[in-house]
Amino acid sequence: DLISALPDAVIHRIFSFLPLQDVVRTSVLSKRWRPTWTTATDLVFNGEIVARLRSTLDFSSLIDSVLIQCISPTVKRFHVIGFKYEKAYRPKFDLWLRFAEGRRAEDLSLLLVPTTKPPTLYILPRFLYCWSWLVRLEVWVCCFSLGRTIRWPCLKILVIAISRLSDDILEGIFRGCPVLESLELWGCWGVKNIMIDSTSVKELVLCNLCDSNIQKIWAPHLLSLRISGDWQPHAMLRLGDVSSLVEAKLDFSIRVLTDLPSDEMMCSHMLKETFQKLCGVTTITIGAWCFQYSLDEESKESFNCDEEDFLCSRKENFQCLAKHLKRVEITIDNFGLERLLALIKFLLGDALALEKMIIKANLNMGHGQEHVRATILSKLLVVSQNMLSYRRASRNAEVIFSHSFK
Repeated sequence: DLISALPDAVIHRIFSFLPLQDVVRTSVLSKRWRPTWTTATDLVFNGEIVARLRSTLDFSSLIDSVLIQCISPTVKRFHVIGFKYEKAYRPKFDLWLRFAEGRRAEDLSLLLVPTTKPPTLYILPRFLYCWSWLVRLEVWVCCFSLGRTIRWPCLKILVIAISRLSDDILEGIFRGCPVLESLELWGCWGVKNIMIDSTSVKELVLCNLCDSNIQKIWAPHLLSLRISGDWQPHAMLRLGDVSSLVEAKLDFSIRVLTDLPSDEMMCSHMLKETFQKLCGVTTITIGAWCFQYSLDEESKESFNCDEEDFLCSRKENFQCLAKHLKRVEITIDNFGLERLLALIKFLLGDALALEKMIIKANLNMGHGQEHVRATILSKLLVVSQNMLSYRRASRNAEVIFSHSFK
């Protein structure tokens, strides 16, 4: 049959798109395919899928069984996803990583699930720090050992989530990863200063660092910076030299513990300093909290009274935007109708270089939220009708309505 006649390279390519459990099941398709799965080069173990299948084997036993039968001399991807980690499993993980080491896995992911508070972290074994062939590494609920020398000369992408870190550990990572391009930190703690003097690191993502107290980011060669999620109360993030940035996203929030004006002013002052550091950045995305606290008290009062009058009175502050803004995206879900219309009218009427305005709406609502969808659709209709009468400072300005709708 045609399936049996497929070359091994094509079969392995098909396997790479399937969960490992489905790869094993392919053995029933043809006699020739029965042993083929044992030579798979992509080993992705997903605990969520195992739970849904209600397998007679527990997750760790399933991994053991597959690895014993795997005869492939090389493995490209070795992923363990959704494993509920406890300290007793550490010897097993060390053994599995020895297997991945013997097959020179280039893409390693350990996406573990914490079972305690605070989480019990898997301590990455010392032999992992010298995988000279590693290209991508993603670890959740794992921690790095202090004093270990890292040598990952081929590593380009590093993602660390729910981990205890330090300034020294990050410094060791940057020093031992000469071609690292992207670093993501999710829900980590222990870092105070992120100092990146590497010329290769171009992207930094920081998300949900509510238990951390990062005070300074210094990265003169960084091109993209994204900060999102919930941050620690009284966080005072400062940007140092980020002079190469072309893209920045500020979509985080800091929970202000009191109603004291001093706390709000502190947040406002921090954001003003941040925006000053980003004055030369080509693309900036601003979330709702950051937008709110970037306004001073006088501006907030004016903005709450009459949106259009406020924007017109602040034209001098928007001169840079008026001359250079080429593309703007507005998600209407986050705006009241009056503020939305005032913002659109202001940008269309004053942005001389504007080429494209994208008005986005999310209409993927669950059951019972039809009224929310109806409200957003009504808002879209009003916006489209009003825009016909708005003056456009740029002859090339194109307005696009974009919405996802199931």
